[in-house]
Amino acid sequence: MTELTPRRERILRHVVQEYVALAQPVPSDLIARKYESDLSPATVRNELAALEEAGLIAQPHTSAGRVPTDRGYRHFVELVMHEDRELAPGERRTLRQQFNQQAALGADSTHLAPSLLARTLRSAAMATRSGSSHARVRRIELVPLEDDLVLVTLLMQTGGVRQVVHHAEAALERADLTRLSNELSEKLADKTAGQARRTLRGMSDVARPFATAAIRLLQQAQEQTLAAVTLEGLAQLLSQPEFAQSEKLRPIIEVLEQQPLLARFLAESLASPGVQVIIGAENRLEQMRDAALVLTRYGTEEDAWGVLGVLGPTRLPYWRAVPMVRFVAELMEMMGRS
Repeated sequence: MTELTPRRERILRHVVQEYVALAQPVPSDLIARKYESDLSPATVRNELAALEEAGLIAQPHTSAGRVPTDRGYRHFVELVMHEDRELAPGERRTLRQQFNQQAALGADSTHLAPSLLARTLRSAAMATRSGSSHARVRRIELVPLEDDLVLVTLLMQTGGVRQVVHHAEAALERADLTRLSNELSEKLADKTAGQARRTLRGMSDVARPFATAAIRLLQQAQEQTLAAVTLEGLAQLLSQPEFAQSEKLRPIIEVLEQQPLLARFLAESLASPGVQVIIGAENRLEQMRDAALVLTRYGTEEDAWGVLGVLGPTRLPYWRAVPMVRFVAELMEMMGRS
């Protein structure tokens, strides 16, 4: 994160918050009048010029105010995440009541949570189906093929089977592979991918590569259970002024319409704890580089059940979206444990 003086950090915050609210370039006289009355307009302009030189804001044209860049949003988000903001108690209470009321009427959490986020944040929101009861190990079989090739077979509790050909570091006898099969099956039985990873350190050097291959198969199976994505608030996304031009929105809609592609993209968040913020050009998918996402996995630390998040233009109210996504994921977890 770029080092800024406290005053420049304040002014960057003003630019981000005003631009998020108005979707218009923010002029220096507004900042001086509304936020920094102790500073002269000339001083504010100098500080804006320094922020622009640092690549945190930009000026669309000479007579316009400033807008945040992706880098500026990232700096702002790091400040918000560092502060570890929480929702106000009243807002938490309201969200909990709305969630519980709909849950009592039989609403599924993977529909209820994104619907609640979309309405509250006026953004698109999404959730993947819970995969908590899927992708657990029943047994692992290792079968020699030829030379150093071994067929790794994962049998899952659901009855599913996945296989991969693994290159071993050296040729192994069938008896050795049978022994390793029994060892892996015993240590990984009934574990999810997240739980299985925790056992790797305790395994022998010979067993560990085969366990890693099996865990990779398990992760793939878990990702497949997330293939159904619930999307809410698409109308909110369409109403954003950034997307009034169809050429910016069309690539995003194409991703949203391809559920397997969207599910694989969201499943990457299962590997990381906490809330993740992906802004503009940081998106791995080129089609999503005019958008921002705030994502978190929900479930236990060892066993992620699914992914919840919001999608909007880079002009997202991150200071609300981050704690709100985190809190609604907690509501989903409480519902899942009840």
